[in-house]
Amino acid sequence: MQPQRPRPRARLGPPCLGCQHPSARKRNPMFTLSQGSFYFHFHNLLHANGRHTTFLCCRVEREHEGLMDRRVFKNQVGSDHAELCCLYWFRDQEFFPGEDYQLTWYMSWSPCPHCAEEVACFLAAHRNVSLTIFIARLYYYWVPEYQRGLRRLCQEGAQVEVMSFQEFADCYEEFVEEPFRPWKGLYSNYRMQESKLRKILGSTVSLLKEETFLFQFNNRHRVPRHCGPHRPRRKTYLCYLLARPGDTTAPTKGCLQNKKGHHAEILFIKRIRSMGLDPSQDYQITCYLTWSPCLDCAFKLAKLQKDFPRLTLRIFVSRLYFHWIRKFQKGLQQLWLSGALVAIMGLQEFTDCWNNFVNHQQSSFAPWDKLDAYSKNIRARLGRILRSWGCRPIPPSGEDSR
Repeated sequence: MQPQRPRPRARLGPPCLGCQHPSARKRNPMFTLSQGSFYFHFHNLLHANGRHTTFLCCRVEREHEGLMDRRVFKNQVGSDHAELCCLYWFRDQEFFPGEDYQLTWYMSWSPCPHCAEEVACFLAAHRNVSLTIFIARLYYYWVPEYQRGLRRLCQEGAQVEVMSFQEFADCYEEFVEEPFRPWKGLYSNYRMQESKLRKILGSTVSLLKEETFLFQFNNRHRVPRHCGPHRPRRKTYLCYLLARPGDTTAPTKGCLQNKKGHHAEILFIKRIRSMGLDPSQDYQITCYLTWSPCLDCAFKLAKLQKDFPRLTLRIFVSRLYFHWIRKFQKGLQQLWLSGALVAIMGLQEFTDCWNNFVNHQQSSFAPWDKLDAYSKNIRARLGRILRSWGCRPIPPSGEDSR
């Protein structure tokens, strides 16, 4: 792999909304990427010679409006890397302080340590901005400083993933605007890059912001007024713990959310299968979800349980998704019949999720008003659903009926 040449880097300065860098106006982002540039620079080769340029394709989404903008950046010769160019440009845009923003980056190279630190500081200062980074290739993945940079991003809430076929296709169709044609070795190279990234990140998990957890995992029927009376909870968050019984090492953690065309449960299944778990070994996975799975996700989770007969899969959900529709009820029934435990989050599960997956600055979980009452009502509803399909009722939180 040919490294990018070292060059002077400008700092982002005070991280406040609307601040600008003196040279930010000189960076003119593109709207699309040429076909040749994409196939050359985003090729996920393990040894990518001659690729000195980093391309970053950015999609900006706003909570109530969906897609807000999309641009393509590349590192500036003798100046800033693509990540900083994107952040300077983003700060120039019109902000709506009460809104949440989702940035999705498709990058040809993973960030260097300096850019990782700058992006992490930006996320720490702008609590209403969430970032997902899909990378085609890992940049200097064997150097400890670069590994620490990736872990630092995750610690500030960024979700860092390797681009699979679906991400390559999404990026190509959105920024090149043509049907994607995969190259030979795409999947095997993805598996290698994914394995290296998982080793780098280890037990590091993209932590949720406190306000995100308190809003998205809240089990009230109506959204609290202080969160915005017209702010729907459309996102699904899935936090998981993977451990082996009797193993004293720290469990593997992960936190996922639904993306364009991908439910969080499908991303979770894909990640678990990519780990190469031995079906003959014992594993325990505990999942915490904001919404119960849809029909398709429930069937695929059930298949995962059946493919790993010695897996103990526990799924705790905060709220039931379209629980009055029979096909969604059938999904819960099939998931239960597969051997997975499906239950409703109570105070203990909310506390465990808070302690493991929230950047809470050492503060303890403070339950909202009537949390136990809401959990009890939702648990009773789930019990009625399962009984109507001939399944045993769900036990109270923390108890296993099997």
